[in-house]
Amino acid sequence: MRSSVLLVAILGCAHHGDGGGDAGYSGLAIQPPSATVQVALDSTASQAYTVTATTAAGTVDVTASCALSVDPNFGTIATGQMTILPHGGTTQVTASCGGQMAASDLTVNLDGTVVTGSNTPPNAGTIFSGATLGNDPSLSPAIQYPIDQSVAPLNLPPMEIQWATGSNDLFHIALTSTNASVDVYTSDPQTTLTADEWNAIVGTAVGQSLTITVEGLVQAAPTTKYASAPVSLGLSHDTIDTSAIYYWASSQGDIMSQTFGQTTAPTVVKDNCTACHSLSRAGSRIGYSRCVANNCGAEYVGFMHYDAGSGAWNEVVDADNEAIAGTYTTFAPVGNPFPDDSHAIALVTSGTGTLSLYDPDTGSAVPSNIASVAPIAGHSALMPDWSADGGHVVFASADAGDSVDVTNSSIASMSYTYSSGSHVFGTPSVLVPQPITINAQSYTNLFFPSFSPDGQWVIFDAARAAWRNFTSERTAGQRLVLVPTAGGTPIDLTALNGGTGDLDTTWPHWAPGNTNDYYWIVFSSERDYGHEVTTANTNPTCVANGVQQCKQLWIGAISKQSLANGTLDPSFEPVWLPGQATTADNISPYWTLPPELQ
Repeated sequence: MRSSVLLVAILGCAHHGDGGGDAGYSGLAIQPPSATVQVALDSTASQAYTVTATTAAGTVDVTASCALSVDPNFGTIATGQMTILPHGGTTQVTASCGGQMAASDLTVNLDGTVVTGSNTPPNAGTIFSGATLGNDPSLSPAIQYPIDQSVAPLNLPPMEIQWATGSNDLFHIALTSTNASVDVYTSDPQTTLTADEWNAIVGTAVGQSLTITVEGLVQAAPTTKYASAPVSLGLSHDTIDTSAIYYWASSQGDIMSQTFGQTTAPTVVKDNCTACHSLSRAGSRIGYSRCVANNCGAEYVGFMHYDAGSGAWNEVVDADNEAIAGTYTTFAPVGNPFPDDSHAIALVTSGTGTLSLYDPDTGSAVPSNIASVAPIAGHSALMPDWSADGGHVVFASADAGDSVDVTNSSIASMSYTYSSGSHVFGTPSVLVPQPITINAQSYTNLFFPSFSPDGQWVIFDAARAAWRNFTSERTAGQRLVLVPTAGGTPIDLTALNGGTGDLDTTWPHWAPGNTNDYYWIVFSSERDYGHEVTTANTNPTCVANGVQQCKQLWIGAISKQSLANGTLDPSFEPVWLPGQATTADNISPYWTLPPELQ
């Protein structure tokens, strides 16, 4: 679905047979001058138009010879007859002929009824229309997902709407916006529309909010129904470029890949407990670390390279060979310092908490001055991230000796240049010193920094104590914070973090590409995904190292306009990433291009 308005000419202009051609038109009109049409969710509608021109001979019908055009999201038009697609909203039908133009306003209202679920009676709508609305909170459904005031990109796949039943067994879900009113009936405590149905509804509500309300009743006593509080889901004009999210299913020990916009099962990219990975911005290389032979006294780095010919990932540097002792990696972007993606360089956090430069295709060390400038004296340097323009690197500057976990860490930054065959890193400076104060609490541990695609911002994790508490991951209170790349006051992303509570929110990375309304962040969190993932029903294999439930991947929006305006919190409640396994502990998401689309 596209959000930009493209006017597609269906009929070309032609000379009208009045002897003087259409150059003599002194005016053009289209009838009706405005129209309002109702279209069903699973159908089309039609609207006729007539175009008249004012000529020296009088008013003539020129419908057949004028170009009529309309936004293709709303439908097509030929010979004055428009076929309207199931897409609500407002647009214009335009006519162009004889150097003149005319326009007619069109309002399309989308409606529809969907009956789904395992035991839903076909007359569910009639049952609800005959019920009287009651007022008993204990019997009212409560929407669990989506989260109220969340914002989604336009091309997010259909989301599952979930609710607590309030002891009811039949439900009516009302989806409404300015130009949409769709009713869904089900006997289940959740529902997911088809892609066509969902796209029609969100395409209608784009740039606005979709209001969701759930009513419930007991079929054995259907005279009274109860309604939930409404939930508002914002629909952005932004669409996320075709991209892939690579993440670690830590409870399975696998690196997984999920193409954004798809709901098919994620793909296993690498097993063997391959972790702490990073992706190149071109999506063609993976850096990772792992314990070898179940011995985690030291970890070793390996690299993978995508083979476009075979469509497979090749492990070109195998960590099992124990050649590079280290953990976290990051790649210089394409074009810096090399002109294309046939060659690359990578920064590696060594096992002693220093940074080194390597060729990720051979595993060879690359000479540079990095050892003389980083880490900052008395500290470790780890968790590096390279900016999209290649000119800077941010990293966690932690207690000396840290190489996996971090304590008392600040966020540091340094420049990078490539000149006359030399890789030169500038002297690091502290971008965000610890501690910082958020919600009247002191956060002494700052880590996992990541550059925005335009290089204007750095997002990072802030915690009140050492990262990874093996008794309770939530105790340290990991949450996401934003800071300008040039430095400034850190901004707590309160809504994106789920409020002021501790939900073990970690591993933030940005969506690649350019968007207009929002920056988009993918991250991992222990927050509930409706009733599908909670502490009460989580897969026992996820509960390890202090995690109380399977961490899931979430996508959060940060308003660019709010950042420009200096709004206290520019973020919104997040949405769950469709397609991931709810029975796995999903962490460390990297968002990049799929390698096959390079």
